[in-house]
Amino acid sequence: MKALITAAFDDEGLAALRTRMEIRYESYRETGKLYFDAAELAAKVRREGADVLIVEADLVHEEVFEACDLKIVGCCRADPLNVSREAASRRGIPILFAPGRNADAVADLALGFMLCLARNIVTVHERLRTGRIRFESMQDVTDVFNRYGGFELGGATVGIVGMGAVGKRVARRLAAFGCAILVYDPYVPEEAVRELGAEPVALPSLLERSDIVSLHAPLTAETRGLIDAEALARMKPTAFLINTARSGLADEKALLDALARKRIRGAALDVFDEEPLQPENPFLLQDNVICTPHLGGASRDVIRRQSEMIAGDVLRWLRGERPRHIWNPEVLGPPDERVP
Repeated sequence: MKALITAAFDDEGLAALRTRMEIRYESYRETGKLYFDAAELAAKVRREGADVLIVEADLVHEEVFEACDLKIVGCCRADPLNVSREAASRRGIPILFAPGRNADAVADLALGFMLCLARNIVTVHERLRTGRIRFESMQDVTDVFNRYGGFELGGATVGIVGMGAVGKRVARRLAAFGCAILVYDPYVPEEAVRELGAEPVALPSLLERSDIVSLHAPLTAETRGLIDAEALARMKPTAFLINTARSGLADEKALLDALARKRIRGAALDVFDEEPLQPENPFLLQDNVICTPHLGGASRDVIRRQSEMIAGDVLRWLRGERPRHIWNPEVLGPPDERVP
């Protein structure tokens, strides 16, 4: 058996798989190559003679399943939408995935954003570096204190939109700061929200009361454009918006307008409608926005975690055991049955 792995994998995960199969490892992080053309990926799989395919962002569509004799596919993502579930299930091919693999990393970035916004860390650093802040008198010192001192998270109200894996971890981190936490998620029981020390509220109330609004909802037909001009108008003029989830949750045009007119105080964004982020992106021209290029899930710990999850499940499947994280469980039958 042979595996083609184009996802980022750590040495331990590779070593574990090598005990049972030959490995062709070509991480996209090292090659800079992503397969967005299904025919090209299918040709690669055939050339390698791979039975197992493990990807992260490559498109594994119908053409790949038609042209290749795959036995199992692993996708190092929490939402393996780049893999055709229908095509795989029709052929009885399990799709393994990695739910929650980057939840801690994204939650850390969200907290980092909050601290940077609350205490003006990025703004002050940049203005010191470029000479826009100078200390030539005691008045200069007090002016900086008054303008950039910011506020403490412990005295702030933070609104979390979406209480999934990331949202829960953000709430747990915020609890340590002692801030008030509001949560909007119509699909999570109110008791579960309260167990995290948070208050379940409707979205309008969250927007109106929060000093920081942090988005952690999945992008669906229901949530697309959730933060539109009307929603932004409900926010305090002193409030900040953070988006480390999906760009489509917020109307970028409306957000740019609110930021330019100082309708809200600022934002921190890790996701954008057009990626990868380019220097001419209009958000980079705003002095009240912090931007990062979709780095939320890019920590080295995420690579270790996804490798462990996917490699572990591939080995379980080879032993005839049921994988722990399978996106199309219907191909394996009832949970009490062993894998054929």
